[in-house]
Amino acid sequence: MKFDDILEKHIGEFGAYQKTIYFLVSLPAVTEVIKILLPVFILATPKHRCSLPGLTNDTYAVQSEWHERLVNASIPWEQTEDSWEMSSCLMYQYENSTRLSPFQLSTNPEEENATRIQCNSWVYDHSEYMSAVSDFHMVCQYSDLKYHYLMIKFFGTFIGATLCGFLSDLYGRKLLLISCILLSLPATLIQLVSPFYWIFLTTHFFHGLFSAGVYTVLFVYIMEIIGPNYRMVAAILLEFFWIAGLLILVGAAYWIRDWKILVTVLVSPTIFFILYIWIIPESPRWLTSVGKYDEADKILKKIAKSNNKTETSRLLVSSVVDDVTGRNRAESAKVWKLFTNCGLFARTAICAYNRFILDLIYYGISLNVEHLGGNLYLNYTLSASVEAAANIGMCLLFLVFGLGRRALYCGCTIFGALSFGLSALSMLYWGSRVSSLSLSLVMIGKLGISASCTTIYVHTSELFPTSVRSSVMAVLDLAGMFGGAVSPYIFEMSDFMKGRMSAAFPMLVYGVTALAGGLLILLLPETKDKKMPDNIEDALKSDVQDTSKHTVLPDVLATQTHYAAINGVTERRAGGGGQSSSD
Repeated sequence: MKFDDILEKHIGEFGAYQKTIYFLVSLPAVTEVIKILLPVFILATPKHRCSLPGLTNDTYAVQSEWHERLVNASIPWEQTEDSWEMSSCLMYQYENSTRLSPFQLSTNPEEENATRIQCNSWVYDHSEYMSAVSDFHMVCQYSDLKYHYLMIKFFGTFIGATLCGFLSDLYGRKLLLISCILLSLPATLIQLVSPFYWIFLTTHFFHGLFSAGVYTVLFVYIMEIIGPNYRMVAAILLEFFWIAGLLILVGAAYWIRDWKILVTVLVSPTIFFILYIWIIPESPRWLTSVGKYDEADKILKKIAKSNNKTETSRLLVSSVVDDVTGRNRAESAKVWKLFTNCGLFARTAICAYNRFILDLIYYGISLNVEHLGGNLYLNYTLSASVEAAANIGMCLLFLVFGLGRRALYCGCTIFGALSFGLSALSMLYWGSRVSSLSLSLVMIGKLGISASCTTIYVHTSELFPTSVRSSVMAVLDLAGMFGGAVSPYIFEMSDFMKGRMSAAFPMLVYGVTALAGGLLILLLPETKDKKMPDNIEDALKSDVQDTSKHTVLPDVLATQTHYAAINGVTERRAGGGGQSSSD
């Protein structure tokens, strides 16, 4: 008997107890999205200009007529696409630099052979907000420091995801979830008192390291405790917790304009998740897979009682043990076999590419709304609203039309790719990064990508067996985090391009990569209305059984299934655990 059979036939798929646990486990998604996207506001670049040499009390705001004349005589003006603006990074250097009186300086500095030079100190406009950019001077020739800050977090996440996924399979979902949540808190708060940029950068790395496993582990936990008929709905609803975090972030950032106070207010409530040590149970599916049958049975009885079921007992758990445990133990010790099997390696590679491009696009847009022009808070609110619309659309497509995972992902991703392509064409034609049409098309593209993000999590969690699910999700997270780490540099690369291509380049990258991902997903089997595999052999069989869905991989995987079955029998006989499996 499969574990999904217990949920479907004996104890219930999504009863009161499961809903309570689902709600509690989903709450960390709210705080995680806040911490992930805080850089949108704490790295927002305020208006700035070079500070005037010798004027220790210089401010961005004009203090007097004398100050205004001195600023105008010291700072050059530069032409932008639409107007003239005071230079943010250049200042005039006069032959006689000791003359500070504006009345001694010419109204045309070029007449006095003044040269334009880059400065090394700046004053900032704090009338709109105070960000870490002004504290660590991440502007002009040091603007790369912003992108390094974003990249280092993803690098930490890259390492953390590797560890958390494998540790979750070894030590349990609950332990890793709570540990990751609590350890990320001090790493975030230490940034507030960092006196130097390198400390600010290092603490952000550790935040990424500890927070890496939160969303992945909680998603795996949810997929394992809920029956197959409710998993897609649960995944879609989980995204609304993510959206709630987005809206809380923009609301708080609008009212709290000091970045240090903002971080303190939004991150401190994470400490309350320490109560989860006593509130939430371990995943019963994981407990069964590692031989902790009594603990699994207690949790299953609670679920059954809340669903008015009485058939759960130690015998049900034992039936799962007979079918799964022996092979799971062998597989857990040999996760590398997942990548030496050519069929499953192809499956993993396709999923990894799609996770890469989704994070590349999602974080590329979400963390760079400042580059889209207009009001930062309005752009961010629009971006969050697009995600809400994407999830409502997903509910309709799944619940009303009953589309499968593969069709949903393919359609949404290609829809997003076409929108990005049209946005790039509009930018090339009109040459404006901030035109209403271009911005609208970018947001429509993000709508498709946001919908795809929900689908890919469900699809991949159902493609791989329980024994290595968290490990594989960790590998896919690595691909996603690499995409996230690269995403800030896509916009930076566009800054070095000339003309209209500068605005269109990121959208062209997004369109081409998303189109390829949407087509590649058609090579994978459909998992809708199918039980989650408990071992590698089950996962291989799912491809063979999916030939009616026109999957391209079944012939290869059929051969792999044959050899996997032979090897599985040989290993069980050699290990002395010769119980046969039965559904």
